[in-house]
Order: sequence, then structure tokens, then C-alpha cells
Amino acid sequence: MNRLLAYMLCLIVTVSAVAQVNVSGTVVDKDSNEPLTGASVIVKGADGKIKKYATSKGDGGFAMSLPSVAGCRLEVSMMSFAKQSIPLDSVSFPITVQLEPGTTLLKEVTVKADRIHEQGDTITYNVGSFAQQQDRSIGDVLKRMPGINVEQSGKIQYQGEDINKFYI
Repeated sequence: MNRLLAYMLCLIVTVSAVAQVNVSGTVVDKDSNEPLTGASVIVKGADGKIKKYATSKGDGGFAMSLPSVAGCRLEVSMMSFAKQSIPLDSVSFPITVQLEPGTTLLKEVTVKADRIHEQGDTITYNVGSFAQQQDRSIGDVLKRMPGINVEQSGKIQYQGEDINKFYI
């Protein structure tokens, strides 16, 4: 009798551990009802952490398996469309997610060039980054560049050695 009870308990635990929820559906454009390829489909838990991730296929379809969807949300996003978030507690599968066209605001980006660039035996300085408003000649700017020395006679040296080729 004890053995039978132990087998039944193991069977119940195994069946409950194997039970999976298949989250599946299709992502379409709300206006044209055309399937969307490459949409990001993310399932997030109640804590906001990603549990599963997929992308929509050529027919707009996606599929994932999860142990449980309690407290989870399905988030679908794609460039040129507004993000869609759906709670999975009361949804039946397969689901059709309709994305509305929308805009994506990008953060401002500032691009800065390197002040000094070395390639082989050639060192290139971005002279404009060393220039200041009170400079009267290129010599004033050169004096500020690391490793470059401008003598009173106008001779230019790099780390104590004369420069034989100098392009501005």
C-alpha cells in the first residue's frame, strides 16, 4: 500500500512538473491586417524580468512554451509600430496581436572625433580640438598638443626629434 501511494505521489509530481503552457499567436498590422515579420515578442514575469523571447516568423506567427503564465505579460514591439502589452492571465491561445503604426523617438546622440589617432608610424591630431579662441597662429595650437615642441626659431619637434613631414 505504501509503495502504491509513493508511486502515485511521484506520478502527480511528474505530471504537474511537465505541464507547459504554449504561448502562440500571430502579429499583424492593424491597418492592413498583413502579417509582420521580425517583431519582438517577449514574455515578462510579474517581477518584470524576461521569461521567454521570440521573433515573429514570415507568416507573423510565434510560439513559446512556459511552465506558467500567471502574472505574466506579453510585450510585442517593432520599429515603426507602437508597443503592445497584453496580460496573459485571461487570454486564450493562439492570440492575434494587432500593432498600430507609431513613431519611435530616438535619444540625441553626440559624435566626437578622437583628439589623437595613431596608425602605424603616423600620428594624426585633431587640431580643432586643441585650438582656443585666443590663438593667434598655428604655433600657439601646436604648443598645446602632447609630445610636440615648437622652438623660438619655428623648428617643430615630436618627442625631441625633428619632424621631417608635417601636414596641416
